[in-house]
Amino acid sequence: MGRMETRRPVSSSASSEAADFWNHSFEYNYFIYEEEGPETGGKVIFIARLFIGVILACVMLICGFGNLIFILTLAMKKKLHSVTNILIGNLAVSDLLVAVVCCPFEMDYYVIREQSWTFGHVICSSVSYLRMVSLYVSTNALLAIAVDR
Repeated sequence: MGRMETRRPVSSSASSEAADFWNHSFEYNYFIYEEEGPETGGKVIFIARLFIGVILACVMLICGFGNLIFILTLAMKKKLHSVTNILIGNLAVSDLLVAVVCCPFEMDYYVIREQSWTFGHVICSSVSYLRMVSLYVSTNALLAIAVDR
């Protein structure tokens, strides 16, 4: 049989020095500008959260209301049933689902809870899945509308 090699264990001080270097090798600055402290950085973050909240609220209201009106009108008026209008209705349903389902969770995540998710993994995966499916449905509906024309 062959000779067995023995490996010398790495000293704990060398590994802790490497870990300390790794943990402290990057300094993260969470403020927008280096000369700003927490007082002005907090104002900028508050203004950004307020802006995102207003935009998401407008998207939920305008997109939700407008798409709902179009879907109801398309469903009630038989003479509007054309291939193009049905494809636009498909696009409206996709956008309505994003406005009603995804945007409130994004509002909660970005504005209310400051990037903290409290709804669990299933809802997180479901909202992400619905957002991606809506993107693909919208893209394919626009492609179908272009091909139909």
